[in-house]
Amino acid sequence: MRKRVLLPSPLIHPSGEAILEAEVEVLRAAELGPDGVADVLPTVHGIYNRADAADIAAATSLEVAASGGSGVDFIDIAAATAHGVLVVNAAGAQNVSVAEHAVGLLLALVKRIAVSDRLLRAGAFPERSEYRGDGWPLGFPRELHGRTLGVLGYGAIGREMARVCSVAFGMPVVAYDPFVDPAGDNGPAELVGSLDELLDRAEVLSMHLPLSDETRGIIGADQLARLPEAAYLLNMSRGGTVDEPALVDALRGGRLAGAGLDVFTEEPLAVDSPLRTLDNVVLTPHIGGWTAEALPRLAQTTAREILTALHGERPQRLVNPEAWPAFLARRNPAS
Repeated sequence: MRKRVLLPSPLIHPSGEAILEAEVEVLRAAELGPDGVADVLPTVHGIYNRADAADIAAATSLEVAASGGSGVDFIDIAAATAHGVLVVNAAGAQNVSVAEHAVGLLLALVKRIAVSDRLLRAGAFPERSEYRGDGWPLGFPRELHGRTLGVLGYGAIGREMARVCSVAFGMPVVAYDPFVDPAGDNGPAELVGSLDELLDRAEVLSMHLPLSDETRGIIGADQLARLPEAAYLLNMSRGGTVDEPALVDALRGGRLAGAGLDVFTEEPLAVDSPLRTLDNVVLTPHIGGWTAEALPRLAQTTAREILTALHGERPQRLVNPEAWPAFLARRNPAS
C-alpha cells in the first residue's frame, strides 16, 4: 500500500504536491471534511503544516510532520518527538526573499520612503525644508553606510541579511546565536557571546528567530532600552518574539527611530492595534518569504523532505534530531 500524506492546507505551490503525488497518496482535508480527517488520521504517514498533540496521538502511523517554511510553531515538537515522529521544515528555501524584504523595510524607514509616500498620496508635496530634525512624520532621511547591523538568529536568513548589508551598504555586522560556533565560517559577522552585547552595539537590530519557549518575548522593554538611541528594529521571525506594547512605548517615546514588522503576536493584526497609528513603523502582512521565486522552492523542498523521511532516510532539515532513534525503532521493530 502506498503511504499517505495528509494536507490540512494546500502546499503553497502545486509543484510540491506533484512531487508528493508521484510517490504517495495525497489526502486533502478540504475534500475530506472534519469527520473524514478524523477517520483517516490513524492511517496517514505524513502531515503537512499543522499537527498538534491530539493530531499526533491520533495519527498512530505517523512518521513525519512538515512545515512549509522555516517556522514550526504550529507543530507540537515535544509530542512528535515523544512518538518518534520526525519534524522537518523548508529552512533555506526562502532566505534570499526574506532577507531582501528586511532590507526593503529598513530602506523604507531610514529613507522616509513609507511616510513620504503616504503624505504625497494624501495630497501634500512636502518641501525639502520639511525634512529636518528628528521629528516625525518627516525628519531627515539617513544613510545606512557605517551603521552597525545586529543580527539576532544567525541561520540561513540571518547570514544572507548580513551578507547583503555588509556588501551593499558597508555595514559592520555583529550577530548572536548560541547555536552557532563563533570559530566557524560566519561570513561578515562578528559573533558575540551574549544578547546584551548584541543589543549594546546594534544600531539596526534584525531578528530572524524561530518561536519557542526560549525565544518568546526575547525582546522586551529592558532589551529595547539597551539598544543605541535612535536604533531601528526589524522583525522577520515571529511576532511573539517581541513584546509589542513595550515596542509601541519605545517608538512613541522616540527611544527607537523606527520598526519594520512583517510578523505580529496575533495575525491578522488587529484593526485597533496602536502599531497602525505610528508614522515610524512600516508594516507588511507576513509576506517576507512569499515571492514568485521562493514559493516553488518552499513547496518542493517540503515535499522532498517528507519523502526522504518516508523512505526511512534522515532528512537534511530535521528539526528534532533527538527523535531519530525512536523513528528508526518504529520502522524496524526488534523481531
